[in-house]
Amino acid sequence: MANWLSIQAAAEKYGVSEELIRERIRLNYLTISSLKRDPFEDPDPLVDTDELDRALELKSIQSYPDDETIERIPRGHLDWIYQENSRLAKRNDDLREENYLHVQWEAKLKADLDKMIELTDRLNSLHLKIVEDYKSTFSSRFEFWPSFWHLLFSKKK
Repeated sequence: MANWLSIQAAAEKYGVSEELIRERIRLNYLTISSLKRDPFEDPDPLVDTDELDRALELKSIQSYPDDETIERIPRGHLDWIYQENSRLAKRNDDLREENYLHVQWEAKLKADLDKMIELTDRLNSLHLKIVEDYKSTFSSRFEFWPSFWHLLFSKKK
C-alpha cells in the first residue's frame, strides 16, 4: 500500500532536495498523485514514499568511475548473490575436506601396495632359493649314478 507525502515533507524526511524529487518525477521514476486536480498540473503533488525508498536505496549503491561497464544490481538480488556465494563457499570447503580425506586414503593404499610389492619380492627370492636348493639336492643325489654307470658299462681297453 502506498504512503503519500508532499514533496516538501518527503524532502525533509529523506534529507534530499525538492529539486531531486521533482527531477525524478519528471523522469517518471516516482509515482505522484493529487487530491484536487491532475497530478502534473498540481504545483505540490503527493509522492509515493515506497517508490522514493526504492529509488534512494538503489541510488545509495555506490558505483565505480567506469559506470558504463558496470551494471547496477538491485539490493534484493545482491543479497541473494551474497547468500549463494556463502552457500557455495561452504560447499567448496566441504569438497576440499572430502578431497583431503581421499588423498589420505590414497596415500595409505599406496603405502600398503608398496609393502605388498616388497613382500612379493621377498617371497620370489625365497622361492628361487628353494628351487636352487632343490636342484642342488637333486643333482647331488644323481651325480653318483652316472659315474657308477660309467664304471660298469664302459669298455675297457
